[in-house]
Amino acid sequence: MIPTPTSEAELCATLQTIAASGAPIDCQGNGTKRHHGPAVATSARRVSVSGLDAVVAYEPNDLVVAVQVGMRLGELQRRLAAHNQWLPIDPPYADATLGGIIASNSAGPRRLGYGTIKDYILGMRTANATGIVTKSGGRVVKNVTGYDLHRLHVGAFGTLGVLVEVNLKVVPRPDVVGVVVLGFSSLAEAHRRLLEIAASSLRPVALEAVDGVVAQALRRAVCDLPAGQALGLVGVEGTRPVFDRHLRDLNVATQPASSCLVLEGSGAEALWAAMRDLRADAALLDMVVTRVGATPHALPALLDGLALPRAGALGTTAQVGTGLARVVFPADDLAATAEILGVAQEVSARAGGYLIVESAPLGLPRRSRLPWSAGDRPLDRTLRQAWDPERRLNPGRMPA
Repeated sequence: MIPTPTSEAELCATLQTIAASGAPIDCQGNGTKRHHGPAVATSARRVSVSGLDAVVAYEPNDLVVAVQVGMRLGELQRRLAAHNQWLPIDPPYADATLGGIIASNSAGPRRLGYGTIKDYILGMRTANATGIVTKSGGRVVKNVTGYDLHRLHVGAFGTLGVLVEVNLKVVPRPDVVGVVVLGFSSLAEAHRRLLEIAASSLRPVALEAVDGVVAQALRRAVCDLPAGQALGLVGVEGTRPVFDRHLRDLNVATQPASSCLVLEGSGAEALWAAMRDLRADAALLDMVVTRVGATPHALPALLDGLALPRAGALGTTAQVGTGLARVVFPADDLAATAEILGVAQEVSARAGGYLIVESAPLGLPRRSRLPWSAGDRPLDRTLRQAWDPERRLNPGRMPA
């Protein structure tokens, strides 16, 4: 049975017991992203922080909340909604905990307008492999000067410490939440149009271009989306005048109904929920998902240079404006996929970008041979050596 502490003291006692045995520690939340990144060493003893799910303090007037990391994001959003506030992030997986989101640096389509979880962390409490708790930052927006050490835990997959509690700043919810969905004949066409919007005076909170199995999964979840091989999503949020201005400048009124759909309120929220849940779609869970990065205007050429369809890619999601894309590959022939991705990684590096594998089914044989890292990261190794010299925390979870 997996230990699931319900208090900080109980967690520390559990960590001390495991440390006394000499075993490494596999710490997780709800496990929604266990297939992201390399797998934890099989010798590690698993501990779940999903029982640490309390709101420690909430000051709506100060726009600050302190919460234990086992709380699910959806539950936190429901509590904040009672005061017309929210934490403006939309990472994948409905059951994701705050700890998992922080550990994996997960982000969704609206990172273009709102940023990522790192931008909202004010402070944090963490425990080391022997159960000693440290804290950094505070519970106010204007903290004392110094290093934001808690930011180092973002994206570290729990290799620098066991996350216990986090202090977050929140914001008022926008008056209007909307999405303009456009149909295109190809991903490249969608990408070009969304880049034009990004370069305009408009300020959308999301610009997403999707095709292939990703677009198919989205159509299964949301009915009556525009026709076309690819879809472009333009997220617009703010006041009513801001929303209406975007619709005018996008010439929505002149677009044929078959190629343009405007969603607002619950309809828009349903679409973003569908985007969030794509990564948990049964058709995509058994595939290899890569992340490709470049400058926003260099990304289309990089994706074109990778010749993704000929390389076996099944679908792409491009976050236009951030320079990130996720490309889905089949996992049934891992040797062939690994070889293709190795070549694609070299092409990406020569073009000034990068390609890494972000997730793959845990049961794949020789899964560790996939290109999980884009190159040497000496700072990561130095931090792990300083904070966890015996490599007991989630060993193997970060690329070497």
